[in-house]
Amino acid sequence: MSVDFKEFFGPGNDITPTRVEPNLQLILENFMAGIQQRQIGFLPRSSNGRLWWYGFAPTPRQQRETLAILDSWIGPTFSDLPRQRGALNPADPFDAALAQAPVKPLRFEVLPRQTAGSEAWKHARGQVRDALLVLSKLLNSRPPSEFDAPRTTVEVLDDLGHAIAARDRTVALACLRELEATADLDQSNLAFLRLRLFAGLEDWKAVLGDRDLDHVLAMRRPLSVTQVIQQAVYARWFAPHDAAGTEKELLGAVAALPAAFRPLFSGTPTTSRARAVVEFLIAVQGDAGDDTLNRLLDEAGTIEPGLPAHLRNVLHLHREQTPQPTAPSEPPAPLDQPGAPSESPLERATGMIARGELQAAIDLVLTLEPSLRAAYLLLTCARDLQSPQQAALALEYISTHHLHGLIDGASARLRDDLAWLEQFTQDGPDLDWHTWLEALDVGYGSAAVAADPEITDAWTPLSSSALTTWLYDASDEVLGKLGEIGGQFMAAHRDIFVEDGAAELSERVLAGLALSGKSSAGVRVQTQALLDYLLSANPTSAVFASALEWTDLIVSANVSAVTTTWAIDILQTATATAAAAAATSPATVDFFYKITNTVRPFKTALDPTDIEAIKLVAGELGVGVPEDLLADQVQDADPGAPYRYLQDSKVVLYSLTESATTRAAQILRILVPKIDIETSAERDGSSKLAAQAANADVFVVVTASAKHAATDFITAKRGTRPVVLVNSRGSSAILRELAEG
Repeated sequence: MSVDFKEFFGPGNDITPTRVEPNLQLILENFMAGIQQRQIGFLPRSSNGRLWWYGFAPTPRQQRETLAILDSWIGPTFSDLPRQRGALNPADPFDAALAQAPVKPLRFEVLPRQTAGSEAWKHARGQVRDALLVLSKLLNSRPPSEFDAPRTTVEVLDDLGHAIAARDRTVALACLRELEATADLDQSNLAFLRLRLFAGLEDWKAVLGDRDLDHVLAMRRPLSVTQVIQQAVYARWFAPHDAAGTEKELLGAVAALPAAFRPLFSGTPTTSRARAVVEFLIAVQGDAGDDTLNRLLDEAGTIEPGLPAHLRNVLHLHREQTPQPTAPSEPPAPLDQPGAPSESPLERATGMIARGELQAAIDLVLTLEPSLRAAYLLLTCARDLQSPQQAALALEYISTHHLHGLIDGASARLRDDLAWLEQFTQDGPDLDWHTWLEALDVGYGSAAVAADPEITDAWTPLSSSALTTWLYDASDEVLGKLGEIGGQFMAAHRDIFVEDGAAELSERVLAGLALSGKSSAGVRVQTQALLDYLLSANPTSAVFASALEWTDLIVSANVSAVTTTWAIDILQTATATAAAAAATSPATVDFFYKITNTVRPFKTALDPTDIEAIKLVAGELGVGVPEDLLADQVQDADPGAPYRYLQDSKVVLYSLTESATTRAAQILRILVPKIDIETSAERDGSSKLAAQAANADVFVVVTASAKHAATDFITAKRGTRPVVLVNSRGSSAILRELAEG
């Protein structure tokens, strides 16, 4: 935060710090020093006998919090805060210059003004000065709040999981920055985590553009990270040709694949079309053996019925285009002929590993005489495969043949591989999402540690039926534990909650978040997402009413001077869809009053668009807006000013969950009467979406609730015209992006 004190105490301000009484001079010096150190501070301005104080805060959050606190410390007794809400006067040249700051200062006038024959103004000025001095000391010397205090790595990772599950890029990246600043993670682990984050957001371009990708490709890495990069390679080079079924283009794409991505062949069983295609194409390009290719084709058959035939066509085309070696003019000498070269079993196993035939290499080595070389091959294959069954066989071989001593005297890498194998065989087979949930019943200390993305990425998600059964059977106590540490769990099972008919599941998780009493950014974005899922699934009136009750508890635990807009977003979401069609139902009206009562202590933090949203919902419900919320509005504020540039423009708001775009469109129609605005939830490739993208002056995509294929489709139709990307849910996120132009 940079303030030009010479300019502040220049023209337009009758106060000169060096010419005031010594006591006030010391106070001003302390305030200026605090402001320079990014603390909250206050500076006075006098002009024509009137006195104003300006409050400076380093961040918008602290500015809003300071305004709320000033209400209690100064309030209507000695200021114009109830009427002006700390707003600068744009018609005042002095304030116009301050308005250019990244965080605008707050301004209030000390009342009563100076009048002849009265001493009240002197008393008021002394009271305000003393109050601001004490207030600044308290604010700047207090312990860090929940927003500032360092959090444990487990807490941040939990929020990261919630953010990924909600597709909230803003909160996810904030968690990543927090981990980079405070967690004890080296560069490699941070790179792995960043790639997993991008994969969770399905941002494959970010994966391929990551600053550490070359480093990651050149090193030994977890299988889950290799799979993330494989998915990105598929999206970038292979997906269009694979979807079109054009084998020739697929073969050309793998031939053009940069050399750095050729080692992505893992040799591990494939479980998705993307991985199967990538592994098979790389194997074909590398002229892998028939055993490897047949294994991949068999696995492809379990993924999609027509996939093996598709891949065989690629293989046949490759072999047609590849010159075959000519037959030798003389038959080779028999292998047992003296002097003829022969390949030992260990050399054959090494060749298998080079070709990615890890399973076959393990099977072969297990039949051989024990040696350090055999142990090396087993450890290498087991670590790359990360299969509990193969890891157990490798460890049994090493233990049965007493190879620990040889390994201890070998290289550091071999010792590290053995330590990994022992840990993996101890924990790996026994830990999965089933056992993680079981741990919640008996105490979640170990489960919280286990819910680390490096571990849980290898766990197979529960089926929809298994998850449904568990959520219905879980007690309130266990649900509360899930709400406290379930971020990674939600990230792994997001697809189940997005499915139609999952309203009851979302309601159960909302109950868990409410019962946990947890307050965090992750909880807030997850609550917004779960409401979207629930309302899109056409819940019954009973499920809807129950969800509102749990949501009210979550809002109560998470509301503050800096989260009021989120609370109003929740109110708008809950009342914007078909589930709330019976607008005058007791549950909906009760929820409206609960939310407005919850934000009332922080009413000074409500911005003009929040008030417009409250008025909009109140009008739909046929109820009145609490008078004190309206009374605190800045009388000369123009909530539509940031959006005036949209007048006479055609604007399209795109999201697959329509509550936020519906509310944002309604508010914009109120604030900008001449705007032509539409909402869209069309699937990618539709003619209507193509027309909207081509004809809109401004096109907004809520990436947190949009398929990447749709985003790419819209971007292509827009040509050189930009697309406004909104990386969070809620109407306020849309309005915030549009307000910034």
